[in-house]
Amino acid sequence: MITRLNEATHFHISWKMYYIIFMSQAETFYDDGLNFECNGCSYCCRFEGGVVLLSKEELFALAEFTNLTTEQFIKVYCRFIQHENGTEYLILKTLQNGDCIFWNSELFNGKGGCECYEARPSQCSSYPFWEKILSSKISWEKEKSKCPGINCGKKITSEEIKNQLEKYRNRIPLTKSDLTKTN
Repeated sequence: MITRLNEATHFHISWKMYYIIFMSQAETFYDDGLNFECNGCSYCCRFEGGVVLLSKEELFALAEFTNLTTEQFIKVYCRFIQHENGTEYLILKTLQNGDCIFWNSELFNGKGGCECYEARPSQCSSYPFWEKILSSKISWEKEKSKCPGINCGKKITSEEIKNQLEKYRNRIPLTKSDLTKTN
């Protein structure tokens, strides 16, 4: 049994190394870049009641931006959502209509916008360069039905896309147990 476990572990590690090496060199549909320019429609911030996970760094930045302690910020702007595995993650609240709690329709002469734009979470600032959206050309094109900035405007280089994707991947969402450990 130990031998099989070691072989399985070796296979898993070998496959993971292969994936990292191969996929880092594999061609992607965005090797030549993608056109994207936010037109301020705010669909990504409104209507659907998305889940914006917060990392420790983002929590601190948003608390500082709003001049609140982290405890106050959590009480006013956050809630927990339970994953199917039982883990509870800290997320930004959404309003009853599905808008992000930081969406303000009065900003920008009534066009609306984000009240915390300068301190917004990486999940927000990296959109639409998320793993799920960049997984294929079909996914990218499908997202265009939600985001009119896709395939419009300036060319975003493959390097910048990969930087945004890494920013999105590298965030570590806070859990309820993380917060109880620090208190």
